[in-house]
Amino acid sequence: MGNFRRVLGYLGPHRRPLILGLLAAVGVGVFYTGSISSIIPALKMIFADHETLAVWMHRTEVERRLDVTMPADVPDDDAGILLVRVPPESPNAKKLQDGDRIEAVGGEAGGSFRLAELLATSQNTSAELTIKSARGATRTDTVTLEPYRWWWGWFRGIADILPIGHEPNDRLVTLAIVMVAIVGVSLLGSICRYFNEALVAVAVQNSLHDLRGAMADRVLRLPVPWHSTHPVGDTLGRFANDLNKVDVGVTTLFGKTIREPIKALGVLVLTVIIDWRILVVALVGLPIAAVLLRTVGRYVRGAQRRASESWGLLLEHLDERLAGIRVVKAYNMESAESDRFAGEGRALTRAQTNIAVADAIVKPALETLAIVAISVFILYGGSRVFNKRLEPHMFFAAVVCLAGMFDPVRKLGNVNNRVQAAEAAAARIFELIDTPAETSADGDQKLPPLPPFGDKIEFNDVCFAYASDREHNVIDHVNLTVKKGQVIALVGPNGAGKTTLVSLLLRFFEPTSGMIRIDGHNITDVSLHSLRAQFGLVTQDAIIFSGTVRDNIVYGSNGVTDEALRQAARLAHLDEFLGDLSRERDGQRGIGFDATISAKQVSGGQRQRIALARAILRDPPIMVLDEATSQVDSESEHKIQQALADVTRGRTTFIIAHRFSTIARADRIVVMENGRLVGVGRHAELSETCPVYSALCRTQLAPAANAPA
Repeated sequence: MGNFRRVLGYLGPHRRPLILGLLAAVGVGVFYTGSISSIIPALKMIFADHETLAVWMHRTEVERRLDVTMPADVPDDDAGILLVRVPPESPNAKKLQDGDRIEAVGGEAGGSFRLAELLATSQNTSAELTIKSARGATRTDTVTLEPYRWWWGWFRGIADILPIGHEPNDRLVTLAIVMVAIVGVSLLGSICRYFNEALVAVAVQNSLHDLRGAMADRVLRLPVPWHSTHPVGDTLGRFANDLNKVDVGVTTLFGKTIREPIKALGVLVLTVIIDWRILVVALVGLPIAAVLLRTVGRYVRGAQRRASESWGLLLEHLDERLAGIRVVKAYNMESAESDRFAGEGRALTRAQTNIAVADAIVKPALETLAIVAISVFILYGGSRVFNKRLEPHMFFAAVVCLAGMFDPVRKLGNVNNRVQAAEAAAARIFELIDTPAETSADGDQKLPPLPPFGDKIEFNDVCFAYASDREHNVIDHVNLTVKKGQVIALVGPNGAGKTTLVSLLLRFFEPTSGMIRIDGHNITDVSLHSLRAQFGLVTQDAIIFSGTVRDNIVYGSNGVTDEALRQAARLAHLDEFLGDLSRERDGQRGIGFDATISAKQVSGGQRQRIALARAILRDPPIMVLDEATSQVDSESEHKIQQALADVTRGRTTFIIAHRFSTIARADRIVVMENGRLVGVGRHAELSETCPVYSALCRTQLAPAANAPA
């Protein structure tokens, strides 16, 4: 349960509402026990013919303090207190005998009710009694009294205010008062339960917020290779399904798991007070229940892990198909994909069914064990009633207590399953959190910042291979020097390594050998934040985030003025569609920069221009344009090329493109094939000396044939 304990550590900052909630749980247990204990006087009032509650309390207290048995529910006897039985183990066994009658206490004579009151309320540990034996002999002796219980006087005081008559109306009024007290105690218990559940929920939800934030922070800081190899659906499943299981587990632990045992413990103590022997008999099935819960809990933990993994696969499948819904429909694959989804979901269905079946077996099994225990309990308790060793109303009270004790135990039946499921989910969550980040915050701060770029970028014998295939270099011994202000065009066939090369520059990946320097500084020896702060990036897929156009453009830029924002939009030719852009969200309409958009609400060309404006606004010394004009039409491309001429002037720029119009202004063209540099130069030079470039000109760069050198 180590992972689940780590989850509990997130409750530390929110311990105040948690502690208050746990105190409320104690109140639930206390008032629950109080409501059940109130049944005893109610039953007494129903079954008693002669004793009032006060008289009954005096008699039972005398029996405790003298350790004797007196006649139950008999009229007041002017002759004094009759002792029915004095157990051999009683501390007064040598001074009192069966059949003795107590005629006076401390010299004061009276009826049985008055003498019982004197003995019950005495705060001494001994008393002088005048005793008449069954044979008629009278003697005086000092007997031992069990210590006086300070709180007993409170209960006696409450009983004394009740009606003392024996008429039906008096007894009914007393019973009504007792029932009102039961309702009041139950109401207080309900209030405590509300605060228990509400305050625990506050603490748990805030701790889950912190845990969710820690997960999100770690996911965002994980290196690009991790994101390249881990399915998005599995990651989303950890945020959704696994966090939900942890939520249920922690809430159950600090709600039901704390509250119900306190309730059961309180009633258990009450049952011990009534008769501890019948309680021992009732608990015969406890070891069997413990073994059952432990076995089923282990099974549920394994099934929950399988279910979580299956959830991740299903989410990944659904995400891919919804993203490619046009292809699915164009190829009439709706039915096939639906069948495939159903097939991939069978593992999830099996795991969740196994969990449900395991849950289903717990409660019936516990209830069966409870019925067996209650049956044995009633048989044993009945024998004690028949032998006059237990009063009927106390036996019925013990039955109520037993039911009151088994109810919390029954509710705890699925707690272990919930906690085991939470442990399996927590293991997946911390597997994510414990994955080494791209760089720790502390580690990044210890590295010196990269000074502002001022001279050159050097690739020195750089090699790179993916972890899945270390034998194959995707970048193979690349040597390249780029001076400040140069525009470098990277061209080559698909898979040549162009995007990977600039990814190494941004440290999305780390070279397996070789070194990249900026102004002589090894980029691995400077902080990532200062390195990436000097780059502007426009990717081929032109990432747009849900939000306003303004939010998307200023993303990653601080202290932006409206004038700078408009200038970046003009350079990226956003003004052509921005004025007509209008979206309504949450009843409010946004226009232009304030229009709320998502990637699916704007065209590919519009997305690329917004992404370009984002890079322009940052005003970085180094710009990376990865197919930045791949999704725009010819007219828009021409305008963006004009903008790029201004943007790239005096700025070091890496351009990855397949259109000659994009690379025509490059100071140098770098030709790549199979991860190697096979040519570096101008168009005319490469057309004569580089076969790979010549082939590209005839295919991808066909317009170059008629273009000037």
